[in-house]
Amino acid sequence: MRPAWITWQVHRRTREIARAMGFALHELLPDRAGPGKYPSLVGRTLRVLRRRRPTHLIVQCPSVVLGVLAATLRPLLGFRLIADLHNEAVQPFNYSGAAYLAAIRRIHRSADLGLVTNAGLETTVENNGGHPFVLPDRIPCLTPALRELNDRRVTFVCTYAPDEPWREVLKASSLLPPGTTVAVTGRPPREAELLAGSRVHLTGFLDDDNYVDLLASSAVIMDLTAMPDCLVCGGYEAVALGRPLVTSDTAALRSYFRRGTVYTSHAPVALAAAVEHALGRRSELERQVPVLASELRSDWDARASTLARLLEEM
Repeated sequence: MRPAWITWQVHRRTREIARAMGFALHELLPDRAGPGKYPSLVGRTLRVLRRRRPTHLIVQCPSVVLGVLAATLRPLLGFRLIADLHNEAVQPFNYSGAAYLAAIRRIHRSADLGLVTNAGLETTVENNGGHPFVLPDRIPCLTPALRELNDRRVTFVCTYAPDEPWREVLKASSLLPPGTTVAVTGRPPREAELLAGSRVHLTGFLDDDNYVDLLASSAVIMDLTAMPDCLVCGGYEAVALGRPLVTSDTAALRSYFRRGTVYTSHAPVALAAAVEHALGRRSELERQVPVLASELRSDWDARASTLARLLEEM
């Protein structure tokens, strides 16, 4: 078996899975923005395929363009296709155009296997004629520099995407007790700068080392989504760092992050109450996180072994 994983963006999930399973990872990053990036990306992808001649090709979707390209090349080059389907490539929240939805249906149908993070996404892939396999993100190995813990800081993992209730978080910050601060990651739009009160620190873009240091030095990590079947990246990172998590009250998140976690609606009053609850119970929640981490790692190892066996049998 000669597996190769191609992605057109950097993502912690992709790196962790590829490293754990021994897949050769090719991160082909765009050299420009907009549609003009695709000719170069397609050309570089074809060169990797020509050089590697993989028996199994894994692609990260999104990019949906990469997924459609791989589906088109599959019968021509004879590789087995595994599509790692992030939420926007299963139940899109940000895109609803007919062409986009047709593209993800084609990817589901063409892939020999579609990796999804949780059981809530399986039905959609099956209904589109695909073959889903549940593989959550691997709990990452994070190595922060030594930094003093700020026991009144909450870090909100944010990219200002449409599914993230960042406006509500900024409003909730004004309801928190004096001395509590909320660090919000990501490049803030102008509206966020206007809404941020004195207890909010807009970090702007952080490189990975500074991002991990910020999380590790925070008393509580918060990651929220309006997507019903989404397992948030900040949740995996909180588990890796042994930090309590505040997250959205969905069935998927309750089932997976079942210890060391406070669940909440997105109303500002509810968010503020959840943060206060997490800070007040921090010691208790922190004792639960290593237990959860052990459970999740054991489950992931078992799923990864099953996936490896399936790929060998293809």
